[in-house]
Amino acid sequence: MLRTLLLASAATLAAVVLLAAWWLFDHARPRHDHFVERKGQIVEVRAAPSVQETGRYTSQGVRLVADTGLTVDLRVLRPSEDNGPLPLMVVLGGHRTGQDAVDLVGDPGNVVVAALDYPYDGPTRIRNLRQFIPALRLMQQGLLDTPPAVSLALDWLMTQAYVDTSQVELVGVSLGTPFVAVAGALDQRFARVWIIHGGAGNEGWIEYNLGSRVPSTFWRPHMARLLHLLAYGPSFDTKAWVAQIAPRPLVVIGATDDERLPRHKVEQLHAAAGDPRELIWTEGAHVDPRRPDIVQELLAIVRQRMDARPPVQAERDEDQGLTAAQAGR
Repeated sequence: MLRTLLLASAATLAAVVLLAAWWLFDHARPRHDHFVERKGQIVEVRAAPSVQETGRYTSQGVRLVADTGLTVDLRVLRPSEDNGPLPLMVVLGGHRTGQDAVDLVGDPGNVVVAALDYPYDGPTRIRNLRQFIPALRLMQQGLLDTPPAVSLALDWLMTQAYVDTSQVELVGVSLGTPFVAVAGALDQRFARVWIIHGGAGNEGWIEYNLGSRVPSTFWRPHMARLLHLLAYGPSFDTKAWVAQIAPRPLVVIGATDDERLPRHKVEQLHAAAGDPRELIWTEGAHVDPRRPDIVQELLAIVRQRMDARPPVQAERDEDQGLTAAQAGR
């Protein structure tokens, strides 16, 4: 009896160790192939009727469905009286902002703004462990699907007559940083990439922001490491991805009084990028949808640069015998 019990215990322990090892391997292994293969081709477009706001600009909601099952929701904001083609700004913000980021933009000026929702179709409020377990898998899938969702949205946007396909720029704000770093590196159609209030070292960033929730200095790094693995963090190594954006330019914007991101994280991200690269510091706190003045100030910097930028990407694509829509495919 004792021998049987010992063998059963040993078998159970071995199974737990093997399961843990498999779990660690599965979450630590690169998912780069997924970022490319998941996008697929658009098979369905559900475009809501355009809504004219205050007579100055028009907004429209769009849902895209790919043959891989990937579904993307976005909203487009553009001037009502200018049919273009106009420069395009694709924005990925915080997880609670998503496509509603267009509401914070204000008047887009002479630029088309497209803001994406994260491809997560689960509960927004999780009240207990019973809800958490199935929602976790949906969250993880949503994280892995975000970079291909950006490229799928661009597939549709570049077919719109009001978009100047030679002036397409990608903007990642705060939590959008790691996903924009991946999408910007892989999709060559983005002529320039912007990272606003984002930095390098995702695990360290998680630990920094756990300060108020996990006061123990012993448990905090372990919790950060676990959350980083749960989010497939090794596949979103921001420093490694931004290094692949060159020779297209990368612009990093940091806040001098950022309460959520240490200054050195911003500087490390900028240092990891290839040339051309630029680091801009603005006064104030971290970007927040509850502070629309900060959001509009930051996006105004992007819009001003886009208005002044010559269509270098289009000239380069023509020299290579490619159309702008084909570049990077």
